[in-house]
Amino acid sequence: MTTLSFQSRLGLGTWQMGESMRSEVEELTAIASAIAMGYRLIDTAEMYGSGQAETLIGKALKHAGKSARDHLQIVSKVLPSNASTKGTIAACERSIKRMGCDYLDCYLLHWQGSHSYESTLEGMITLQERGLIRSYGISNFDASDVNAWLAAERNVGSPYATICNQVYYALNARGIEYDLLPLMKEKGMALMAYSPLGAGSLMRNSQLIALAKQAGLTPAQVALAWVLRQPIAVAIPKTIHADRLEENLEASEILLDARILEELDRAFPPPLKKTPLHII
Repeated sequence: MTTLSFQSRLGLGTWQMGESMRSEVEELTAIASAIAMGYRLIDTAEMYGSGQAETLIGKALKHAGKSARDHLQIVSKVLPSNASTKGTIAACERSIKRMGCDYLDCYLLHWQGSHSYESTLEGMITLQERGLIRSYGISNFDASDVNAWLAAERNVGSPYATICNQVYYALNARGIEYDLLPLMKEKGMALMAYSPLGAGSLMRNSQLIALAKQAGLTPAQVALAWVLRQPIAVAIPKTIHADRLEENLEASEILLDARILEELDRAFPPPLKKTPLHII
């Protein structure tokens, strides 16, 4: 049985943050507001804004005070091009420096690249042994990729376990339910669902809007609560709007009733065959 390693099932994603100086104040305010509201999980990556998203997190942490870090779990990711043993270690050290913290709670390989999994894992193991990360995981890995990664983990004799796989999962992107999600449950691996609001288009779906209205919820809350119906799931929607931050956080406490779930299955059917992993 899978036990979640995350203290919160609803976090803040920072994809596309740090890409423009014009939006820096707005994005910094959003991160600081999320921390003040009670968000306890922030997801980022060295790729986001070429490190600027991590820098924004560092500024928000400084603004929130020293004790804020103790209540947060921070996840970042290494680019595949940097994922050699030494490169993984160096990339993590840069991320930690940008955020002005002492460690990361989880460090992920962003997607597969040219470096062997064994090489990346050796870097992850070293980081965990040094206390620079508390755990490691993967991102954008399909079922066959997960099996290959776990085989490499056995090959290097890792004393640790891969705790999560971060993939795209939303009402209109259910492909992982066919074989990847069952495999992750079997292996005790948490699901970190990025873009759980369907990359934007889902929020305009007339059926979802109608069902949300019937339930007295917003479409985003229904979409997030649906993702979180999976016991192993953590959702990391991104927003810079204060009202949306509150709305999303409330979704972590919402349980959808059986009728709504059945209607959602009719509107967004589960997969009947294997499809390629959807990556955005």
